[in-house]
Amino acid sequence: MNKNVKGDSMQNRIILIAGSKNTKQFLYRQLREFIPDTMTIGAYASEDGIDPVLKCELLIVSSAGMKEELDQMNIQYDCEDIIICERSINFDFIDQVADLPVNEEVLLVNDEKGTTESAINDLIELGLNHIKYYPYYPGIPNYKKLDTAITPGEPDKVPSCVTRIINMGPRIIDINTLYSIMDKLNLDNRDTRFITKRYMQKIINVSKSISAVNRSVQTLNGYLNNIVDNLVNGILVYDEQGYIKYANEEMGNVFSLEKKSIENKNLKNIVDKVMLQYFLGTDVYENKSLSIMGNQVKMSKFRIPHSSNIVVTTNRDEKNSMKKSYYQDLLLRGHLAKYNFDDIIGSSGPIKDTKAVALKLSKSELTVLIEGESGTGKELFASSIHNNSKRKYGPFLAINFSALPDELIESELFGYEEGAFTGAKKGGKIGLFELAEGGTIFLDEIGDISPKVQTKLLRVLQEKEVMPLGGTVIKGVDVRIIAATNKNLYKMVLEKQFRSDLYYRLKIGYINLPPLRNRLSDIEELVKYFIKTEVTEDVRVSQSVLNEFKKYKWLGNIRELESTIKYMLAVRTSNILTLADLPDRRFFVEDLSYMVASDDAGYDHIDDETRLILEAIEALQNEGFAAGREKISERLNEAGHNITQYQIRTRLEKLEKKGFIRIRRGKQGTILTEKGLRCLHQRI
Repeated sequence: MNKNVKGDSMQNRIILIAGSKNTKQFLYRQLREFIPDTMTIGAYASEDGIDPVLKCELLIVSSAGMKEELDQMNIQYDCEDIIICERSINFDFIDQVADLPVNEEVLLVNDEKGTTESAINDLIELGLNHIKYYPYYPGIPNYKKLDTAITPGEPDKVPSCVTRIINMGPRIIDINTLYSIMDKLNLDNRDTRFITKRYMQKIINVSKSISAVNRSVQTLNGYLNNIVDNLVNGILVYDEQGYIKYANEEMGNVFSLEKKSIENKNLKNIVDKVMLQYFLGTDVYENKSLSIMGNQVKMSKFRIPHSSNIVVTTNRDEKNSMKKSYYQDLLLRGHLAKYNFDDIIGSSGPIKDTKAVALKLSKSELTVLIEGESGTGKELFASSIHNNSKRKYGPFLAINFSALPDELIESELFGYEEGAFTGAKKGGKIGLFELAEGGTIFLDEIGDISPKVQTKLLRVLQEKEVMPLGGTVIKGVDVRIIAATNKNLYKMVLEKQFRSDLYYRLKIGYINLPPLRNRLSDIEELVKYFIKTEVTEDVRVSQSVLNEFKKYKWLGNIRELESTIKYMLAVRTSNILTLADLPDRRFFVEDLSYMVASDDAGYDHIDDETRLILEAIEALQNEGFAAGREKISERLNEAGHNITQYQIRTRLEKLEKKGFIRIRRGKQGTILTEKGLRCLHQRI
């Protein structure tokens, strides 16, 4: 077992943990660029095995998923601090992708479906959208046979049909994580300047490549703007004549100006003559205290090699650094506006009218309430509204009220101060409303919140203010709210279950999503779309199947239609889907009794994944096995549904909240409740 790159775990100041050997070696080399040789770094790859006890000053874990894997392995930590890496695309290899011809078709190869899709989205968001990406990962049922493949450090997983591989290398440790590591190791500001200098050089080079591909003269596109704006340093880029090319939001705060008011101006019009010499003079400096707008600010100045550009950066503010770290963590957990109006499929009158209203509302700052049955696309519309608003480059943070216990909702929304309650984190926690500053917060399943949370939420809407739990200071917030529910809020108001004043505050902008049974003419278009996203072959659907689809009520809406198509593609015997490929009638939901609005109103319509989980638990119970996360994951993988133990845990928590299962502690495993059994078997 190759346990260490250097030193022994008992002697190391630092230990690095990664999943694969390639990633381990790559991240180790990156750390070595700025960590002094006097500090030993031990490095492990989980595929080689990891010592059961890790002892060090600082443990660095390659990803949140890797940390979850370590916890499942019952690894013991004797470490002063643990840092989970935030990682980004390796900019060094962007040119190779940018040089590909327009509309060339390539495979994007990664280790699993989720990371493959994430890599494609990253490249598209970065502006490299001139080529067509097709996913490939081990176990994919069907894929397009292509000559060229792009992979983020997984060349061994590239299929044999590929003759050209563009290996972008594993994702690099992001700059904010590097800053955190430096803080923990008490490294000095010279190292900070070195990191910032290298990162800015990469940003500038990337922007040039992307501008060439897109035939644009923009220095940085929206995505790169977002990257740099989320740095914990203030950054200013200008030429030798003093004309400002770029300033991030943090630097805008230094000058007490909006960033858009700084760009394309000359420093002569912003700072006085005394300060101008520090910016336009030939001297470079590190950590120099300068007076800007009456405030003392520590700055560093350096020149970009082989460029006329000059970069000035500020020192980091620890509170702001914490906020950025929280935000980056939320991005890793999927808090991202993934969809646009082009992703909403359908050309029927009801959906066109709904999209038209949503598009108009997206241009406003109005609070929006989206009502609609389960499966109609509420998150899709919320994402689209955000991405078409002036807040599109700001955060998009979501909270699902049905997935959280009431005692956690307040701390998630409003944050808390240190010592606010037993178990509160040292330093407190920043709430979603603060983190969403300048962006949008999506409140899903708003009908499930308690009267207490309703009252606090009303204050936010009325006053645009929040107060963290245990706090004494009221904080103003600039956040747009989009709420969604599958319940009839007006009926809940009449029944005194929902505050009328909150209801009317939410319902300033209103969208009611049509159920699929009211837009049957869209079914054919939706079917074609779902087929295209699942397989690369030319698969068609027979007219007889479409006729059957148009007779059905689709109480599970678009989500149920998608599940049906996935099933038919899995069991088909040809490239034409026929009536013979339709699921058993028990597969479908024919009665509203399966669609519930409260705990005692019937049963939830369960999707395919939920059904598979419940079936796996029941099978393990009947076989006399404890239904733990590992066993459930194994059963689902055998059924062709790849899902990690971490994902299983999340799903189980939601199912327990709905009353379908009971999670027993220790090794007893999970069992189905009576409600879960009825929901699983009482199908028409």
